[in-house]
Amino acid sequence: MKKVLIVFNHPAPYKVRLFNELSKTFELHVIFEREKAKDRQKGFYYENEYRFFSHHVKGIPIGKENFISNRIIRHIRNRKYDLVIMNGYSTFAEMKTIRFLKKNNIPYVFYINGGITKPNECKLKKRIKTKYISGASAYLSPDENSNKYLIYYGADERLIYNYPYSTVTEDEFAKLPKAEPIRVFDKVFVSSGQLIKRKNYLSLVKEWKNYPENYGLYILGDGPEKRKINRFIRKNHMKNVVLTGFLSRRKMLDMFNDADVFLFPSNEDIYGHVINEALSQGIPVISTKKVNASLKLVKDKYNGFLLDELKGQQLKDAIEYCLNNNLAGNCIKSATPYTIEKSANAHVEILNEVLK
Repeated sequence: MKKVLIVFNHPAPYKVRLFNELSKTFELHVIFEREKAKDRQKGFYYENEYRFFSHHVKGIPIGKENFISNRIIRHIRNRKYDLVIMNGYSTFAEMKTIRFLKKNNIPYVFYINGGITKPNECKLKKRIKTKYISGASAYLSPDENSNKYLIYYGADERLIYNYPYSTVTEDEFAKLPKAEPIRVFDKVFVSSGQLIKRKNYLSLVKEWKNYPENYGLYILGDGPEKRKINRFIRKNHMKNVVLTGFLSRRKMLDMFNDADVFLFPSNEDIYGHVINEALSQGIPVISTKKVNASLKLVKDKYNGFLLDELKGQQLKDAIEYCLNNNLAGNCIKSATPYTIEKSANAHVEILNEVLK
């Protein structure tokens, strides 16, 4: 059995599920740089069964998410791995490790959950990204737009492998036909994500002033924009917008299952796995074109709509189409190739190819 090390930032539950699947094929070791991300609720970490070898390394936390340590390098030096997988370069510890791997000619895979090219960024930032992204033995990427990101920053296109990104297991998919839900509103719309400026929820709430009171909008999640959004809701006496706060995964999927349409107004998402989660529950998705998962999975009039922004007549037309056409079967069909089990199988095939 091949011995594989993954260096990852924190134990996101869907990654733990994926790693558990991979441990059936490889002797899998994972270094988590921190126990949790600072912007995640404690309930986010619902998956606590590790069927792989988990290692904690000591270091110095810096700022919100950064981390500096030589312990990852020491760990690699003291153990013989057939393959090392680096999940990006975002911390000083990861940068140091990548420099060590390159200097010592140790083959490694550069793994990303998504990426967006920023051609207008400063030259220094591009040089830094290119330095740490280029030079890997192979790359794992979830979609074509993320491939472009890797290539822009120096990756060899011939070394890029695509895997199906998923956070949903096969047993979490909705069953059709769905039961008729008991509702407060006649029509239910839902969105989910961190309440941060980039996700653009305040704009969506402002737009919702133009919708009837029986069109209920539920926004699942917490974040620094919550106070501002709540203030707007109260000021405008809006009774058709509900901020639920953070919900457990099961409650979130149940909300998706009961809703009519999923709305995603984000101004930027390197992937956006919530799109696949919504589709898996049989609800059409109306999203901006600035989300990699939406660009990959959503097709106009088939399982939702892609819009430049969630505003105006375009949004109204998209909503009415989704309400008046049964797209549930198409939604589930388009999400079916993207399960954690299928993602794990693809990872095994890719890693075995790289290990050759």
